[in-house]
Amino acid sequence: MGACVDQVAAVKQPSADLYTALVAKTRQQRRLLTVHWELTYRCNARCAHCYLDVLPPDASAPGELTTVECQRVLDEMAALGILNLTLSGGEILVRPDFFEIAGYARRQQFLLRLFTNGTLITPAVADRIAALHPFAVEVSLYSVNPATHDRITRRERSWALTTRAFRLLRERNVRTVMKTPLMRENVQEIDALELLAKELGAQFRYDPTITPKDSGESSPLEHRLPYRDVLWLLRKRFDPAIWMEREVRDDQATCNIANNAIVVDPYGNVFPCVQVRLNAGNLREKSLREIWASSPVWQTLRRMSLCALPVCRACALRAWCVRCHGLAHIENGDLYGPALANCREALARRQVLVERGNLSADYPIPAHLQAYASTLELEE
Repeated sequence: MGACVDQVAAVKQPSADLYTALVAKTRQQRRLLTVHWELTYRCNARCAHCYLDVLPPDASAPGELTTVECQRVLDEMAALGILNLTLSGGEILVRPDFFEIAGYARRQQFLLRLFTNGTLITPAVADRIAALHPFAVEVSLYSVNPATHDRITRRERSWALTTRAFRLLRERNVRTVMKTPLMRENVQEIDALELLAKELGAQFRYDPTITPKDSGESSPLEHRLPYRDVLWLLRKRFDPAIWMEREVRDDQATCNIANNAIVVDPYGNVFPCVQVRLNAGNLREKSLREIWASSPVWQTLRRMSLCALPVCRACALRAWCVRCHGLAHIENGDLYGPALANCREALARRQVLVERGNLSADYPIPAHLQAYASTLELEE
């Protein structure tokens, strides 16, 4: 899923305010707090919407960091005081040394989050996951309908195996999150998916963002929500008060990139986030401390407040836009330009705010989006 790397949500308990304050402080100090580590690009599924060019589960991957190298990197992360560590893939469980790496990470006392498709979780594997005491295990489920889910994963019986994983983990008191990228195939199931998550003992999280592959190949966009479905979703799950009160200052960054989080790929390359694949350095060549302190990538991205974006800073919809640098770069070819996927969501929010009387019917559509807005109206 196209997602930010600062993944640990504040839980409803007294420590939530302390955690929020900690996150804010690390952003202000530009101190590393969170790492999203893609341990492998091998996977036993071939999900149609995936932003990665995954390899078969039994493929040779000689360039992946070895077990010993992974342990050295974990030592470097611990020395920097990193708290949140997400282990992701591909599919993490196809690495034979996964539990050796994860166990080492847990002994370093990281707050551990695991991303998996769940299909390889047997009772024995669930026991080993429970022994890691992860903060959460996030499992992707794409439909309440087994056939729809299996078509998306391109793997028979994947729905049955994934729902089994939820039950096995719940039996062992492991916190789980059901993650659902919303696509044209499943958006109408959102209520049923939320109910299924509750039945499986999982939190429910959805994301309507489908992105191109990191290589730039656009086939995942075939699954992106049509504009009419974006409107349907907003009409169903939208709080106007949050958006009417939102302000975006000229000196405000449009996201948290380059402040307290990074992505590491299976080969030791360090990136600012899952979407922005600007290489800041390689952990076989430099230490993480050196990469974080000296790579010019961070300086470039830290300067990208709204005032550095010539079109976005003048946009009348900027308060209703959640702009992604990565989408602007990979989908529209300009790190500093508009990301049309985000523009589309902003236009949809404007339309629903008009429908609900929060904005006047003649609230302007920016000049640079008028032609694009006309094409969206044809999709309704």
